[in-house]
Amino acid sequence: MKVILSLLLLLAASLHVSAQLNNQIFEQRLRMDPADSNALFFGLNTLGFTKNNEYFNNIADGYTLFGYQLNPYLTYYVTPHFRVDAGIYLQKDFGANGYQEIVPTFSFKYLHNGIAIIFGNLEGSISHRLIEPLYDFEKVLVDRQETGIQLLVENERLFLDGWIDWQNMIYKGDNDQERVTGGLSLNYKVKQLPRWNIELPVQFLVTHVGGQIDSSPAPLQTYINTATGVGLQHTFGEKNFVQGIRMDNYYVYYKDFSTEIERAFEDGSGLYANLSVKMRPNLEVMTSYWRGHEFISIMGGQLYPSVSSTFKNSTALEEVRELLILRLMHNIKVADRLYITTRVEPLYDLANSKFEFSHGFYINYSADFLLTKKESHK
Repeated sequence: MKVILSLLLLLAASLHVSAQLNNQIFEQRLRMDPADSNALFFGLNTLGFTKNNEYFNNIADGYTLFGYQLNPYLTYYVTPHFRVDAGIYLQKDFGANGYQEIVPTFSFKYLHNGIAIIFGNLEGSISHRLIEPLYDFEKVLVDRQETGIQLLVENERLFLDGWIDWQNMIYKGDNDQERVTGGLSLNYKVKQLPRWNIELPVQFLVTHVGGQIDSSPAPLQTYINTATGVGLQHTFGEKNFVQGIRMDNYYVYYKDFSTEIERAFEDGSGLYANLSVKMRPNLEVMTSYWRGHEFISIMGGQLYPSVSSTFKNSTALEEVRELLILRLMHNIKVADRLYITTRVEPLYDLANSKFEFSHGFYINYSADFLLTKKESHK
């Protein structure tokens, strides 16, 4: 096993490239179609999930997530460029009483010339397409909803997502602090050839905790995470056994701009390098290498920081985190907008010479049903 892991590490290091985890199946987009103007739809987003983390290290806890999400909503297309959504979001964890979250959802979306503005519940979470050291995949299972304002631009060469997520509101005299997180996720295709793509990704995340009308004695806190890199993708065609190879390389950075430094490290960095191969039938294999030095993530995966998030050993520190992760991902399209996903992710902690793994099973289904449409009179 150590020989195989060492060879995979050498392969990733020699290529000096990486590929971010493909989570587009889990994205929930507010689609727009000018033909739906003056139409009322009933929509439904659902996700069934089970994810088991067999972790026994000092940085990340081992546990199981098991349950489902349900989001029924109504959509009215006011004009060809404007839609309004209202619904309810429910989160159920198996083995727990009741629902863990029941919240209303409401969104405005305006789209014109490829530029979209969203107010209310955002196209958030996994839909931002951030790399895992910046955004934990598990947040789509336990903390999915984001509310605020968002700007989206997407065309053949550019994906741009800028947003503000207002996470905690305060009022005069509250013994608490407001919390807001904003981000930018940008991917620009520099070169497009028949079978090759060269991309430049830039990602930025900032969290601010503070306020001027609270009574909390806690200091103002501001943290940033950034990631920049270069991507390369080659496709062989759907009829081939190996359909494509994707590689990117990210340099990841952390900085604490708080008025009083309370965290263990003021700044840190990391290298996130992966190589992924997509093959038939619906299988993707990805090798990920992470080396972080005094890195702390704002919303990233628990495995990557140099500080602990564990329940039993919350003060543990590892100045250097070095991981090799093998990801086996199988996606089945059962029907239109219905997917079944299986993932197995063994990892080797190089600094601690420890083998661990996680595995997950997911069922994604989204649908829209036309209820009525008002005919326009010319």
